[in-house]
Amino acid sequence: MEFNIYIDFYIDTKTNEIHQFGCNHISDENNTYLGIYKNKEVALMHAKFKGFINTSICNSCNI
Repeated sequence: MEFNIYIDFYIDTKTNEIHQFGCNHISDENNTYLGIYKNKEVALMHAKFKGFINTSICNSCNI
């Protein structure tokens, strides 16, 4: 039996970095909820679709 794990992702609207829930490097003031996704690649694709063109993944997140 295969289990899929989904993670809540946020974007720091000041730096345009994507962070997973619980990341210590996201600002408390400048974050916007992106949604729940299977992995960072899907979160990045959806962020760009939502207009966050110059988006990157936080290197400190455990994703």
